[in-house]
Amino acid sequence: MACNCTKCSQKCSCADTAITNACTYTDCSVGSERCDDIQCAACVSYCGTSFQIGVTGQLIQVTSGERLDSIIQKFASILSQGLGACTSNDVVHNPYNSYAGTVTSSTITVLWDGVYSSSTGFNVYYDTQVNPSGWTLANSATIVTTLRDFTITNLAASTAYKIKVQDAGIGAGCEPIELLVSTIAAS
Repeated sequence: MACNCTKCSQKCSCADTAITNACTYTDCSVGSERCDDIQCAACVSYCGTSFQIGVTGQLIQVTSGERLDSIIQKFASILSQGLGACTSNDVVHNPYNSYAGTVTSSTITVLWDGVYSSSTGFNVYYDTQVNPSGWTLANSATIVTTLRDFTITNLAASTAYKIKVQDAGIGAGCEPIELLVSTIAAS
């Protein structure tokens, strides 16, 4: 499914149903795409035995069935902030698995998982990517722990936004993953 069949030959996995990707993922010429098939990280899970390493307050844990995109976000947080108070699996931390759902010309739905077991709720913030003016809180009240999605409304069409989901109980200095998402053009 790596190739868009309107651009590539059958020898580059186009026998499957074609999907639309950025051109760099559908260029099957020599020296470009080297894989017969591309899988999205959101569609790949770690299926091995759950494991952890570290001590209390500095614990990395990967569980069987965890999505690869979640694992990548977890490790990116650890690389950025170090393993400890903001990122350890056994302390309050921001969600590891944040992603965009439905995007329209005026709304973006953000979804998340990989939350701390004793979380008290979440806040969703957004700002523009170009000429940012500061984070705006999108929710009027803390989002309860049973919810794992929120739709940001009243956004401008064809605008690039950055979005973050922050655990309401986390201290200052613990930076959450920032999603980079653009609204579509107005119809």
